[in-house]
Amino acid sequence: MFGGFVLIIILRFSLHLTFASLNDMNIPQSACNSTIRPNVRVALWDVIVEHFVPSTSEFLISVHAKHIEAWMLMQDLLTCTLPYLNKSKIQIETYEAIRLPTNTRQFNLLLIDGVQALKELDPASLTSQFDFPEHYLVLLIDTDTTLVPDLLISSILSYFYRNYLVNVSLLFERKPNYVEVYTYFPFMANGPCKKNNVKLINIYNGSWHHPLATHIFPKKLANFQNCSLTIAVWDTPPYLSYYPEESGYARLGSFEGDMLVELAKKLNFTMNLVEPEHRTERGEQLPDGNLTGAMQLLYDHMADLSLGCFRYTAERCEILTAALPYYQTWQIFGVEITGQTYSSLEIFGFPFDLTTWICLLISFQLVLLLAYTIHSRCDYSPLARIIIGYPRTRTPITNTYSLFLGIPIEEPPRTNFARFVLCSWVIYGYLMRNSYQSCLYKLLQTDIFRTPPQNIFELIDQGYSLVMTKATYNSVKVAPLMRQDRIPIIFNNDTYEWKSYQLVERLGGKLAGVSPRDFLTYYIMSTRQRGGFYVLNDRFFAQYITIYFPKHSYLINRFNDLILQLRSQGMIDFWARKYLDVSYYKMVPPTNNDALDMEDLWGVFIAYFILIGLTMVVFLAELIWYQVTLWMVGWI
Repeated sequence: MFGGFVLIIILRFSLHLTFASLNDMNIPQSACNSTIRPNVRVALWDVIVEHFVPSTSEFLISVHAKHIEAWMLMQDLLTCTLPYLNKSKIQIETYEAIRLPTNTRQFNLLLIDGVQALKELDPASLTSQFDFPEHYLVLLIDTDTTLVPDLLISSILSYFYRNYLVNVSLLFERKPNYVEVYTYFPFMANGPCKKNNVKLINIYNGSWHHPLATHIFPKKLANFQNCSLTIAVWDTPPYLSYYPEESGYARLGSFEGDMLVELAKKLNFTMNLVEPEHRTERGEQLPDGNLTGAMQLLYDHMADLSLGCFRYTAERCEILTAALPYYQTWQIFGVEITGQTYSSLEIFGFPFDLTTWICLLISFQLVLLLAYTIHSRCDYSPLARIIIGYPRTRTPITNTYSLFLGIPIEEPPRTNFARFVLCSWVIYGYLMRNSYQSCLYKLLQTDIFRTPPQNIFELIDQGYSLVMTKATYNSVKVAPLMRQDRIPIIFNNDTYEWKSYQLVERLGGKLAGVSPRDFLTYYIMSTRQRGGFYVLNDRFFAQYITIYFPKHSYLINRFNDLILQLRSQGMIDFWARKYLDVSYYKMVPPTNNDALDMEDLWGVFIAYFILIGLTMVVFLAELIWYQVTLWMVGWI
């Protein structure tokens, strides 16, 4: 029945809510004969004008009361106040109305008459999935004078404490025209930690005892008063090193550990370190909706925050609240450079590639065929006798083999053409023989391995398998190559990501480790194997590292401010460089140990063809000289 009064209010004031300019913000006292005392209206007005209007273009008024007298007082208060607030857009709701979790709930004015009205209104249920803390200004209109005011105020603020709503202030008229402002402090000097520590912060009795700028929504998280925060951690170097000891004392290391220690110093809190059970570490959301690991601890409010290479993902942000990402890395493919060796047969065939061997064989066979043809025609063709010279070569084919292998022959020919052919063949054989021998010597004396794939497509074409943890697989499985099952996957069942590369080395063969870049850097640094892995140029999924809190945690804004401060000062990058020597990541790309191909030996073949051309010129000159000699003899 009381909802009708508020509906009348909504209709009555809808015509007054405009966006006109604010020139005069004073409430004309003579314009309203309110049953609410003037000091209550003025105190409420001052807070709205100084805090709500400058911060937001719209805010929400939630009204609920259990007593008819309180409903009448609330209607009268709104009637005398709202028409003069013509800068902001205002929404009004009651307990019976359809209520939605909109962004308008970032700034809230609650008009209630007791704890029961607040519990039924239950504003926290509509903002529990928000990632930002709201502001609540509560006006308590108490018509039941039999209740103890202090107990009533403590009970109302206890509701906000239980729901992790820290930005709350309660206005209560304890005596006529004497308005007091109360709030609670979860961390207060000489008070219990993480409790509902109620405190009177301001008074209005014609004027404010303290400035509203600092005494209406005070900063409650500037100093945690050496209270303890429960932090879910695990050992995940190089990001966070966790060293629990039997005495109960635990140490932190690595760059996230240094950052956490610095945050504890700046905020003055102690750390209660807990480790997720059964080595579930970060945890995940199971198909049935249940959570594991640190995610479960945060969701159940058994931990205040968690970190340790915690990646920023949309799925986690639906359940938890994430701080601003403070570090970025990438998923990479690491291939062992020494992973593929050559067989014994490949070693002897290695210096030349297949095309070069074919060209070499063809050129060798052509010379053998030419030598055999000329030798067989010597008895019938004067031209053949001119080519082969005198004395006649008895074993031309054997001589061809000998000269190509660098073995001297007993009787060199006397004709110019034959000697020139001999020189060209000797030079050609010398160049090819030395190219082969030098590469073979290098192969036998040093460790030469196959050049690893240069990109992910070569990785697929060459039949590689990927080694990764299930956590990494969950972050990369959305890639088309993964969904299409084009690459076989071997899971590293250890929780340490860097052990994927240890597995690659132990198994050998065509394997590539997949992990965030820094885990490969850490593995190479710890094993001192600089240059042992080649990283593909493909940058596969950027990884943003953050801290996670329970959903709607009141700690988020304070930690975000400090993280931004540390980033702007370069401290996070400094800590990262301290524990991650990026020179290990900037590994020298593998030497091109491929066999010599036609492009490498093109100069040899060019020289060979030039020499063959010169021999043809000499041969033509000898033919012409022979014909001229015959003509001169016949003429004489």
